Amino acid sequence: MTTVLSLLFMIYLFARPVIALQCYSCNNVESNTVCNQKTPQNCTGSQDRCMISKVTTEIFGQQITTLKKGCIESSKCTGTISVIFISAGTECCETDLCNVNGSATFSESKLMLIASASFLYIILKFVN
Repeated sequence: MTTVLSLLFMIYLFARPVIALQCYSCNNVESNTVCNQKTPQNCTGSQDRCMISKVTTEIFGQQITTLKKGCIESSKCTGTISVIFISAGTECCETDLCNVNGSATFSESKLMLIASASFLYIILKFVN
């Protein structure tokens, strides 16, 4: 009985509660500051990374940026891509609230970006 109680006491001392990863979370915002003012989310299931997804498009000298932050699976961290006037990618990190910075260039779907850029390029070619 003493052994069991000693074992339980040791488990109690060294057991750490499992706390979910916390990440800043927002969808389709233009400002990193606005995103970071929202309540962070707790990641669930296999979501083991925080992510920042950013798409920047430049059309006629105007730069348009949309930002998305949240939780993601490590297998979906894609890196960056730049095609003509679109720059995009997804960057991931592994610690609580590590996706605070939204200054890098990121993307969610490379194929969709390439298709969109190609379509816009063809349209602009015919207009000129």
